Amino acid sequence: MSSEHLVQDPEKGLPTGKEAQDRPLSPPKSQGGPWKCLSITAFLLLAAATGLFAFLQYGTLFGQKDSQGNGKSFADDILPETMKLQALVSGKPAAHAIASLNHPNQLIWTTDVAPSVLENGMKLDKAENALVVPSTGLYFIYSQLLFHKGSCTDPVLLSQRITWRSAQFNSEVELLKSLKTACEHGRDPPNQGKFWFESIYQGAVFKLHKGDRLWSKTDSLQYLDLDRNGQIYFGVIAM
Repeated sequence: MSSEHLVQDPEKGLPTGKEAQDRPLSPPKSQGGPWKCLSITAFLLLAAATGLFAFLQYGTLFGQKDSQGNGKSFADDILPETMKLQALVSGKPAAHAIASLNHPNQLIWTTDVAPSVLENGMKLDKAENALVVPSTGLYFIYSQLLFHKGSCTDPVLLSQRITWRSAQFNSEVELLKSLKTACEHGRDPPNQGKFWFESIYQGAVFKLHKGDRLWSKTDSLQYLDLDRNGQIYFGVIAM
């Protein structure tokens, strides 16, 4: 036997020479373990929520006209179908309700017509006009209202509120609230009309429990623009 096979590193006790060359290298141990997986999962969930918020805002800002001249958001057709596909693949609850056109001067939500979504246990309580959560977890809640009027007479204060009633405490509280002023400069000049549009969008992630109920409301019902299908919506997506 050659002495080369017997030489060892005196400090590490590892073989050197030809034996070291012939011995296969062990794969490096993975770093991070389960914590790395959790970090990646949390990042992906945050990115999904941020992407959805940006997508909804993009559809709001870059609306188009349909063949009847009604305002139509870029997201009207794509977003509900994407949500439905994600809900079916993931098995997680999702809802996208739109304003009913059959109730003038009222904000009544419906999931009976396109482009609405109601999947995997999410419910719409028509008696209370509320979305009902089927299981405990993190949910992204969002809503948009569109307002308009044919002219300016006085400044108009517009509002939107997303409220929540816990199944545990049976009390309704505000989760999100936003205010906006339209027609700020008051009355139009004589013989000049000013046809204005304003939208309010809100969205955020909350932890909800099974049986919790959610509402999207406004105190500015007389200014709601119910003639543009899909521009007024209310949704919930499980993270």
